[in-house]
Amino acid sequence: MAERLPILVPVGEGFDMRGVHCAIQLAELIGVGVRVLSVTRHADFVMAREEALQRALDDLAVDEVRVFVHEDASAAIADSSASASLICMTTAATLVPHGGHFGSIAEQVVRAVESPVILIGPKAAGPFQARRVVIPVDGSDAAEYVVPEAAAFADAIGAEIWFVTVEDRAQESMVAAVAGSDAGAIESGYVMHLARRLDGTVNRTPQFEVLHGKDVAEAILAFAEPDAVIAMSTHGRTGLRRIFAGSVATHVVAGSPQPTLVMRPPDSILATG
Repeated sequence: MAERLPILVPVGEGFDMRGVHCAIQLAELIGVGVRVLSVTRHADFVMAREEALQRALDDLAVDEVRVFVHEDASAAIADSSASASLICMTTAATLVPHGGHFGSIAEQVVRAVESPVILIGPKAAGPFQARRVVIPVDGSDAAEYVVPEAAAFADAIGAEIWFVTVEDRAQESMVAAVAGSDAGAIESGYVMHLARRLDGTVNRTPQFEVLHGKDVAEAILAFAEPDAVIAMSTHGRTGLRRIFAGSVATHVVAGSPQPTLVMRPPDSILATG
């Protein structure tokens, strides 16, 4: 996470202020400022949008409010992200079948930027609480891509780091039958290794846990409640069994009462699985 750069908060026409409130709380913990950005397609609407946004923000502690004219809101947000430590934005994160996306603008932003994106789903009403940062992993480089930024984020807000992976009893039995080994022990060793590898580089000793359940997202959400930010890559996989993100990440964002930190690995990492 880039140091000392402000948090960028895109605000749409509906003026949902949850992203602003979350960003202000984060900014106080991290010691940075908050920039609010709104995008309109019409130059004639800029002044009216700025005035309305200023009224909506009232006395909230933000450092800058800007309205951009751009045909593509996600592109404008991505262009502005180079001067921000992270992006904090609300999203519908709808679970209606549509390819496992967070929502059109949020999805495009996550795909376009290299910085972490804090997504605030429909159940994340605040106030922001983060005593833990939970990092779901699945053995792939793609899933582990988020680890450095998630660790830096946890340090910045003074939270514990927890590595988790999800297995179900059926798969454990299958692995034992084929490989003659204990899948639970294998997975426990995996997350323990990640925690130990990070230990000494962060302020608090990382912890780990193997979760069990057929619904990956629900297992992660249950473990994270009530006080954890879930930090995850947007794509990953678990062997030949399932796609780890896409629909899983969408379910996590949609169901979490806390913000979710997401990052999309570069195509070179996604290509290797």
